[in-house]
Formats: sequence, C-alpha cells, structure tokens
Amino acid sequence: MFKHLLARAQEARAAELEGESGLEGGFTLIELMVVLLIIAILLAIAIPTFLGVSGSARDRSAQSNVTNALTNSIAYYQNGQNFDATTGAGGTATSQTGTGGGSTAGALQSTEPAFTWVAGGTACATNAPKCVSIAPVDVATADDGQGVILSVMAGTGNCWYAMNLQANPVAQPNATTAASNYNGATGAATPGLLKLDGGAAASLTSAGTYYAFEKANTASGSCSALHAEGFANWYSTYAKASAASE
Repeated sequence: MFKHLLARAQEARAAELEGESGLEGGFTLIELMVVLLIIAILLAIAIPTFLGVSGSARDRSAQSNVTNALTNSIAYYQNGQNFDATTGAGGTATSQTGTGGGSTAGALQSTEPAFTWVAGGTACATNAPKCVSIAPVDVATADDGQGVILSVMAGTGNCWYAMNLQANPVAQPNATTAASNYNGATGAATPGLLKLDGGAAASLTSAGTYYAFEKANTASGSCSALHAEGFANWYSTYAKASAASE
C-alpha cells in the first residue's frame, strides 16, 4: 500500500511540473497584440471622457466663484446703495483702474479677502481661479453706479461673466470714453441696446442678474469685467450663455 501511495505522489508531482512548464511557455505574440489592442481601445474611450469631466468641473467651479463674488458685491451695494466706491456726494466717479485708492475692488478686498479682487480693466489669468475682475456700470442714468459686472476665468481658459442691475436698464451699461473711468458720466459713449437670451434688441429691460460666456478658443484673450461692457447679448442662466457661445 505504501508503494501505491508513493507512486500516486510521484504522478501528482509529475503533473504539477508539467503544468509549471506550460505556464513558463508564456503568451503568443497574437495574444499580446490582442491585449494591447483592448487596452488602446479602453484608453481612447476613457481619456476624452476624463478630460471632459475634468473640464466641466473647472467650469462649474468658476461659475460658483462668480456667484459667490456676486453675492459679496450685492452685500457691499446694500451698505451704500451704490456699486461704485469712488462716487462721492458730488456724484462724479473717479479712477477705478487699481485695487486700492477707494476703488470697489479695493473695498471688497478688505471685506472679502477670500477672493483676489481686481479692477474691471484687469483680466484674470487661467491659473488664478480666485481672481475676480469687477467693474461698476451705469444702468438708468449717467454715473448712477447701479450695476456691476464680474468675470472669472476657469482653469479651462473659458471666461464666465455675471452682471447685476439694481435698476431697470435704459440702455447698455457703458463706460466713458476715458479708460480711467468705468462709470458713464459727461461725454459717455453712445450706448447700445441689450438683448436677453438672443431675443430682440432692447429686450432686457428689467433689473436682475444676467450671465455671459466666452470659450477659450474664441475669447478675445481679455477675461475682464470691462471687456464685457461691450456685450449686447446677456442670458438668464449660465447654461443658455454657454450654449449660445458654442
């Protein structure tokens, strides 16, 4: 009986060794090529999907930053009923080209340091997601400071804009011909008419918040609030703004 068990053990060992030699034989070239082809197909599907999700997340983050910055700006407006920090008792706006000197950007930098506030003529960079360009604008009368435009550049290079009007607009918010003065006063350029959601001219006639968007490959390269003063088309949602620009 012992001899019989020993024989069976030798047979089992021989079978095991035969299996190991089979494993050491490896894969054929065709099998390796099939595996590589499958991996390539999966990468071709996965990479664009990943990039799309990543880009969408960056744009959503920029939209969130614009919305939060706008909330801060409206809170600032409530204190003095004016978005323009430089408009004094005489009703005349002074320079808004810097972040200090009593500018709106300077005032918000002191009260809301979570963002980097820059004057409306300054463009925010792609690598500065917390940068907010802000420009007070006129809405109903010259130098009334009842409107504000904000811009934030996403990590994708796309630029997102928001405009809040505290009064019913009579024309396109505009600056004077002087680059140092964001608010319209004596000698203001002839304003254009605003369109809402791609509608007819002058269809935007109510106070409220509106949005605009520029894609990275079509934008002028200036993601600044002052740049958006030239926009005739504004939209009721971010989704409508982005769809109209694609």
